[in-house]
Amino acid sequence: MIDQATVDRIFDAAQIVDVVSDYVTLHRRGANYTGLCPFHDEKTPSFSVSPAKNIYKCFGCGKGGNPVNFVMEMENLSYYEALKFLAKKYHIDIQEEELTQEQIEQRTERESLMAVTEWAQKHFTHNLFETPEGQSIGMAYFAHRGFHEDTIRKFQLGYALDKRDAYTVLAQGEGYKREYLEKVGLTIVKDDNYAFDRFHGRAMFPIHSISGKVIGFGGRTMKKDDPVKYQNSPESEIYHKGNVLYGIYFAKNAIIKEKKCYIVEGYADVLSMVQAGVQNIVAPCGTALTVEQIRLLRRIVPSVDADRIDGNKNVTMLYDGDSAGVHAALKNGKLLLQEGLNAKVVVLPPEDDPDTFAQNNDSSYVLQYLSEKEQDYIIFKTNYLLKEANGDPIKKAQTITEIAQTISVIPDQVKRSVYVSECAKLLGVEENLLYTTIAQKQWTNAVSNANTSSPISDIQQVPTPLTDHPNSGETSNPQAPMSTTPTARAETTLSDRAEKEIIYYLVRYGEVPLLMGEKDGAPFQFHVVTYIKNELDMDDLVLSNPLYDRMLSEYLSAFSSTQVSAQQFFLRNQDSQMVEVATDVLSDRYQLSRMFDKKCSDNKVKAKKLDNEEAERLAVDVPRVMFNYKYYWVEREMNNCLQSLRQTEDDEEKRTLLTRFNSLHVIKVALAKFLGERIID
Repeated sequence: MIDQATVDRIFDAAQIVDVVSDYVTLHRRGANYTGLCPFHDEKTPSFSVSPAKNIYKCFGCGKGGNPVNFVMEMENLSYYEALKFLAKKYHIDIQEEELTQEQIEQRTERESLMAVTEWAQKHFTHNLFETPEGQSIGMAYFAHRGFHEDTIRKFQLGYALDKRDAYTVLAQGEGYKREYLEKVGLTIVKDDNYAFDRFHGRAMFPIHSISGKVIGFGGRTMKKDDPVKYQNSPESEIYHKGNVLYGIYFAKNAIIKEKKCYIVEGYADVLSMVQAGVQNIVAPCGTALTVEQIRLLRRIVPSVDADRIDGNKNVTMLYDGDSAGVHAALKNGKLLLQEGLNAKVVVLPPEDDPDTFAQNNDSSYVLQYLSEKEQDYIIFKTNYLLKEANGDPIKKAQTITEIAQTISVIPDQVKRSVYVSECAKLLGVEENLLYTTIAQKQWTNAVSNANTSSPISDIQQVPTPLTDHPNSGETSNPQAPMSTTPTARAETTLSDRAEKEIIYYLVRYGEVPLLMGEKDGAPFQFHVVTYIKNELDMDDLVLSNPLYDRMLSEYLSAFSSTQVSAQQFFLRNQDSQMVEVATDVLSDRYQLSRMFDKKCSDNKVKAKKLDNEEAERLAVDVPRVMFNYKYYWVEREMNNCLQSLRQTEDDEEKRTLLTRFNSLHVIKVALAKFLGERIID
């Protein structure tokens, strides 16, 4: 276990903008930052990051939390694994308390798998630099390919000794379980229980996650007669090749700086281009380019126009100059367009691929060539298909249809209209013809999607908040901004909203002194949390939502012993459900516009003023919220009495129910008079 003092140091050091920026390109919007949500597919940003509150919140899918929660989600880590991840990032030494046997057993399998791949990478790199075989074979191969030592060390390249079970035996001898070696694909186990190295005798290319963790490997054979040129890690819990791009960890900062990303096909292409000065470059990991990989890029590649966050994200395909490379560009460009990216193409000389082109030319020529030869994908495709048609009317008709269908996948209507105008000129046809073909394609897709039925349980339903956050408008009354949390029940009664109002004030102001009172005959200062609890206990009430009730009781216990602030308690809580509810409470749905920014010198002061005004009203608002909750609780109990009266035939039970109903009605009238805004039937 990590001691609380260290946990606090990690939370103090981990800045949410810094942490999220490792995975998502953020753009400043007022006091906050926005970007494309990494947790669900979207083209219009709904993901907000608040540096002041150190939280993130997606108003599309509802996910939210602190830096630890974000790392847990992105890296699929446990709470303590995420703490250790951030501690390493911010160079914080961890002094772990001794774990119990139960805690040891709770350590996740994922942590063990990551430890195995990290060990393997270090082992392969050691082989390459420190063993005779690694030097004579592995290093000789890399030197032959033109890779410099600094590149080899940066990308952590290595070599697996040409012995059937060299690292499998060594790893087990150092305490790594064979089952984990097998699960990450480093070791193959036959039916007769014989285990051997998957990558023996191969030059090794580690594959890194976006955060720099080694999650898989590509191994290049050193033998001419080996039918398998490249051997790649199989799918595992930590490695899904369709979701990962080779080199993304090393390229992400350059991608953000250059506001563009190059895509090539292989590991060697990436390495050679990096040596030639092209740092913003990635490649698929032994697979065709996937939609998931494109969406990963879309989150990272910044817009060249800050006013349109997802409107001008540039990705350039840099493939082999032969026919296969051109066809790969034709295929993948359409996928890029469909995901809202600007697709461009650089055609290399026919005899070259990115690797040989970078190796055979100096850096300045490579960069100049990429700049001068870059073409818009749709224009390139139009010209290429027209050349292929070579005047054949049938092929030209097919070209017109194909170009129209390609334009139809572009989400942006303005871009579509520009491409229609340009391509109509190149194709020698009327613009209306392209518009008609595009409309037919879009209609066909719409009908196809409408006819694709799925059980409702299989469709991800994103709850819609009933109301906006109280700070988003002029109203001062909070309206329960927590309908997107997975733990919240469906809002079927007004008492549900009333409970959410209580939690709103608990999270924001739980530790704030509210008023003086008397308890057990002695003066007593009520804070917001103690006042809420006292009001509930007075009438033997509990919050019906189990999560909310637990939040109240756990915070009351913590506050009684340490006087910890409510926001710190909930935002740094190990319970992700509490963190998510607190994030919803503290997240502002809307930001001040840029026009407002220009007219007002200091919006932070204005926002702070709104918070101060709300804090000053606590002595009025918190009692009102509690009486409001009691009002709806009484109303619910009265409805239960009426329902029971309709169902019972027993006269004695009827009299008891009527007595209770009348007593509740008296209480309801009194509460309504206090609230001053109720019509009593």
